[in-house]
Amino acid sequence: MDKTRPMDNLALAWDTPQEDELAVNQLSGGASPYMPLMFMKREKSIRKYYTQREASEAELKRWKDAFMYFAKKLQLASGGAHKRLLLRSPVHTARVFLLHSMFPNAQFIFIHRHPYEVFQSAVHMADAYYWQCYFQLPTAEEVEEFILFQAGGY
Repeated sequence: MDKTRPMDNLALAWDTPQEDELAVNQLSGGASPYMPLMFMKREKSIRKYYTQREASEAELKRWKDAFMYFAKKLQLASGGAHKRLLLRSPVHTARVFLLHSMFPNAQFIFIHRHPYEVFQSAVHMADAYYWQCYFQLPTAEEVEEFILFQAGGY
């Protein structure tokens, strides 16, 4: 493993924080919008996992179970029930309604960035990192479609 992340040169180690959706993608068997990072050719069929509204009951349950399992593990690792978790993953923006139904007392913080900066950042991320993840080699057009779909607000 490299010592830094390829997209921003931040420290990278097994014990450094990463987006929670990376773990939930694995734990849910791919019921996550991060699945295209491995299977970009199937990206359009995976779009339902952004909001989870179009996911089947079984897919939604799989994602919820994985998310809850991971959240409980984080809670225990961070000191137990007396400490609040702060989760920061951009895809959560698309599923605030779902997270609110799971955690009715949760608080949500929205951070706004200029859309051009978001697009520029997404292109940089794709160029610097995504190519290390793919199991299927996508075309540049497929990657661009993925970025534009994400930037469009799901």
